[in-house]
Amino acid sequence: MTAAPATQLFLYGAWVFNIDQAQILVKEHPRDVGLTPVADWATAYQLDRLAPDYDGARWCPVFGPDQSAFNAEHALQTDLNKPVIIATMEFDGCPAILLIDGVHRMYRAMTEGRATLPAYTLTTAETTRIRER
Repeated sequence: MTAAPATQLFLYGAWVFNIDQAQILVKEHPRDVGLTPVADWATAYQLDRLAPDYDGARWCPVFGPDQSAFNAEHALQTDLNKPVIIATMEFDGCPAILLIDGVHRMYRAMTEGRATLPAYTLTTAETTRIRER
């Protein structure tokens, strides 16, 4: 008997997003693929500070993306044609976006000097559905 695969989650501070559910939403509700800027996300997620031999921090930031499972070697093998997933949340009545799937692809794109990556953007309602806390 084999164990069920682990659910893919994205942690950002205290927030937890179910990536498996986000991927199902995108399949069930097709949408246009947009483009998202690599440099902006690399800076926001401090990917530009990760050395090529980085193999995960021993800590998780209080607020920010959890880089404890980041592996630069794995990142360089990722498929840059697969769209990343961006969540949309609302703060003080204004939309705010958060990259929840594709940090490894973003790192590879940054190291290769790519300007953009393909992206799916979830609505605020969809983001609420896939956010576990």
